[in-house]
Amino acid sequence: MALRRSWVGLALCTLVIAAALPILTYPLGRDQGEFAVIGRGLLDGKIPYVDLWNPKPPAVFLVYAAAIAAFGRTAAAVRAIDLLIIPPTLLAVAWIGRRTLGQAGGWLAAALMALAYFNETFWTLSQNDGIALLPMALAAVCTVKAAETRRLDWAFISGILSGVAIGFKYPFALLPAALMLWLIAHRDAPIHPQVRAAWRLIVSFIAGMALILLIGALWLASMGALDDLIESARVTVGYTALTLNLVDLSAALAVAVGYRWAHWGVVLALAGVGLIALIRRRDARRDLWALILLWLAAGIGIVLAQGKAYDYHWLPMLPPLALLAAHGVTKLPILGGFFTKSNLDSPVESRIIAPSSWINRTGWRASAFVQTVAIAGVIGVLGVLLWLRALPYLTGAEDRDSYFSRFQSGEFIADESACMVDFLRARVVPGDSLFIWGFRPEIYYLSGLNPAVRFIFNYPLVADWYPVEWQEETVEILWSALPPYVLVLQVDYLPWVTGSHDDSHTLLQRNTELNNWLMYNYARDAQIGNFLIWRRIS
Repeated sequence: MALRRSWVGLALCTLVIAAALPILTYPLGRDQGEFAVIGRGLLDGKIPYVDLWNPKPPAVFLVYAAAIAAFGRTAAAVRAIDLLIIPPTLLAVAWIGRRTLGQAGGWLAAALMALAYFNETFWTLSQNDGIALLPMALAAVCTVKAAETRRLDWAFISGILSGVAIGFKYPFALLPAALMLWLIAHRDAPIHPQVRAAWRLIVSFIAGMALILLIGALWLASMGALDDLIESARVTVGYTALTLNLVDLSAALAVAVGYRWAHWGVVLALAGVGLIALIRRRDARRDLWALILLWLAAGIGIVLAQGKAYDYHWLPMLPPLALLAAHGVTKLPILGGFFTKSNLDSPVESRIIAPSSWINRTGWRASAFVQTVAIAGVIGVLGVLLWLRALPYLTGAEDRDSYFSRFQSGEFIADESACMVDFLRARVVPGDSLFIWGFRPEIYYLSGLNPAVRFIFNYPLVADWYPVEWQEETVEILWSALPPYVLVLQVDYLPWVTGSHDDSHTLLQRNTELNNWLMYNYARDAQIGNFLIWRRIS
């Protein structure tokens, strides 16, 4: 059976990767651009937070650095992260699903998660929230193993993986809190635990988490970056608190729920059916469903704690939603009967439940056929959706700019970034410096140019909760650097980030020192979309 499951898992992952290959053509958004710039900087010997500033913990930068080192300094290298991270995440979800839904139910949960995840946009794919799903899912698996076996090493590994997840975002600490709560409350293990045994697992879990966090802190301290990381976390509290009120958060949630329904509608509807079915079960709190529901609650808490309800903030709750959705399928008329527990096992196991007969074998074959078609059909829908979008571009029927023009988010249009990169590549040498007054770090990465200052976006230089000294530091460095080009963005209204309803071009006029530096050393050269291009005066 283990060998069969390995082949099924390999087949599922292969099909998912084949269906999702078109994401390699997706352009980069803002966040992918900033992670890529810092990941590339790490490979070039830059020190995070000191040479390249960012408010997030360092795990995502290390993942991006590894992808860039492996696949080159391209957008496709960044997009390949999802193709590497999500398949093992699906296997972890399937592993948990098999213990609650049976074999086919577990694979169905994985397929539903793949459908929901890869149907995300270029904006939400390759985000640290999605990459962190792997350590989160593996931590959940190890927690279940620890509860089943009462072995401290599984709890220790789960703690390590939880620490890795926290390395992507601080609010992700809610997940290990949920896992530890379940460990304490769990009573369905083969060996009924005493309270003391449960607490030994918790201590081992915390020790693993503390170890990985300590290793990360020592690594940053060895580079002289630990103090800057702490400062970045401290000042970013103001950014989070900006919308952490009932009015702003409610408005953000209203928009986000609509977005989520547009992309996860099928999974959410099925998860609702599964959740209603669980509520009716008297023993629902005494099995793995309690862990799944706690995982979902932690995901909701992660969204609320960040105070923005961005579309990608919802990704940590996708695995438990997929498991609930698969459970919902088992409750559907007709189709659900093929996914019931008695139909999920192999013919050998079925003979243990009921006498062997031609009817039983035929019934198992019919169930297996329907299960296979349903799971393959979910992945097939994903493949059709993604390949149809990219096929005109891949076949040459659509040029790059036309294809990229379909990737938009607010004022961000990907074909403008591509044209801006072409403009710079034709006029500067790779490795030269560039200064962008706005939030468009993908230009740095795709053009091969280095940020002239450590701030690769301007909001730490305009928002009130960041140190004023940072503005003075930036202008002083720019007088020495004098990059060949300066890009100033217009109509990029980001009040939830900057605390101002003005665009970058307007905000520049208020920064007297920086504006004087620009006027003295540069002349307006051209404009591409929302990019105002300034060229250095010889």
